Amino acid sequence: MRPLIGITCSAEPDGRPVVRPHYVQAVHAAGGLPVPLPFVQDEAEARELLAGLQGVVLSGSEDLDSALWDEPLHPAAALMHPNRQATELAFCRALLRLDLPALGICGGMQTLNVVLGGSLHQHLPDVVRSGWDHAAGVDGPRHPVTAQPGSLLGELLGSEFATNSVHHQGIARLGRGLVVTARSPDGVVEGFESPGRRFLVGVQWHPERMPDAPAQRGLFAALLDAAEAQPSPAP
Repeated sequence: MRPLIGITCSAEPDGRPVVRPHYVQAVHAAGGLPVPLPFVQDEAEARELLAGLQGVVLSGSEDLDSALWDEPLHPAAALMHPNRQATELAFCRALLRLDLPALGICGGMQTLNVVLGGSLHQHLPDVVRSGWDHAAGVDGPRHPVTAQPGSLLGELLGSEFATNSVHHQGIARLGRGLVVTARSPDGVVEGFESPGRRFLVGVQWHPERMPDAPAQRGLFAALLDAAEAQPSPAP
């Protein structure tokens, strides 16, 4: 049986979950069976759901409430729906306890960092001066990223590559157990890994929206490789 890969959902304005098709397509193309994850009440419920899966994609999102790292909210923040924030935090905490293979994309990367005790720059234009706009959009101009030698991201994508960019926040204080393995030339953290875990990778860009860059599919393939080492749920 192909690995079952959970995908966290976005939220409609009224708080209902909705899965974004590009994540589903990317997981399916890599050989996994995508499973949209419902909104949950708490970590215990999240762990019950994850017990039947072999991996997770933490999808992109709006902003987290900065009270999570004890800062006042920036006026430029656009908060995700409370139903989604509670769900994202619960799934992150649960998958970390289970050491379940996970790929965090954009907001998913940021949530992993915060759950592991890190913090975020709430508005990159306040702290970064560069020649490109990190909020350009998934189909906007791409910018360069450099991966650390010997890192998994470097192995999968090469030492230098171009990515799309659709975020105005970024990693500030790094979470416990994480290692920065990719940056843009202006110093913004673009990728991290957790060497002590089976597979925990965060990327600040949207590889699921880069079908013209075959190497980006390697991120999903690597997640599937780690997921295949997980025990399958009972039939």
